Amino acid sequence: MATKRRLGLETSETRASLMDAVETVMRLDGYGALTARKVAERAGLKHQLVYYYFQTLDDLLIATYERHMERYLARIEETFQNNRPLHAFWKVHANPVDAVLNSEFLSMANHNEAIRTRTIAFGEKVRRLGLERLDRHLHKPGPEGDAVNPFAVTMAITSIGSVLGLENAIGLTGGHAETRAMIEWCINRLEPENQPD
Repeated sequence: MATKRRLGLETSETRASLMDAVETVMRLDGYGALTARKVAERAGLKHQLVYYYFQTLDDLLIATYERHMERYLARIEETFQNNRPLHAFWKVHANPVDAVLNSEFLSMANHNEAIRTRTIAFGEKVRRLGLERLDRHLHKPGPEGDAVNPFAVTMAITSIGSVLGLENAIGLTGGHAETRAMIEWCINRLEPENQPD
């Protein structure tokens, strides 16, 4: 029976450097350029160290993706602590910190089952969070309250914000200011500045 080989510590700075290098390669050259040798070179390390810290290159990609999503989730969770959570949620999505990296991971999800599975699970988690946290906040009686629900608002904000971020990352900005103004007008109606807690 084969024994599982020992791996480097998960808290190691070298391990984190390898994940940082994956992100850099993806930003500069795209996910298709990822190899153990290229990642190690970018990190200033020998390529054998990739396999000291990770069983496979796929394991390194998954760990990098999960770390990226944890950071994003922390930003989302922070928005719900704000006294105007809808505005804060929009700011996170309208100004994505790393649209290029998000785009590369999304492209990778088309070809990598492990990344696709995690992308779907993460997307559903963010939508559930929005639904749970914004439900009380957005519930309004009357016809407008029926048409505007937390799920739809969460979906609109994440989708429009993602498109703006991806387009902006490649230099396409036509209509962005107008779209931002429209979304902010809608959000101001749903979450007025002087609304009671």
